[in-house]
Amino acid sequence: MNRTDLTLIIVSSIVIALVLGWSARWLFDRLNRAPHGADENGLDPIEAAKEAQKKAEAELKRIQLEYASEYNQLKAELAATMEGLHSARQRADLAESDLKALQSEEPPVAD
Repeated sequence: MNRTDLTLIIVSSIVIALVLGWSARWLFDRLNRAPHGADENGLDPIEAAKEAQKKAEAELKRIQLEYASEYNQLKAELAATMEGLHSARQRADLAESDLKALQSEEPPVAD
């Protein structure tokens, strides 16, 4: 075996190894095909982000409704309190005017 034959054998064995390696890799990828960019659960990152966005929007809407309800309740309580305060002021003014009227009257003279 001369030098040329040895070189051809080595080169051909390297080429065959490359072709076999590439074929094995292609076959492995073909059998274990997963979507590009998929995570462990098989969800696409875009789909996962959309799902997270939907959950966040639902949570935001729930919180907004909760705060709107609480705001309306506090507003009603404030209106009731203001009405009670107005009524109490009117009664206090009436009591004060009645007291002044009683004080300005002459006390009855005892016989």
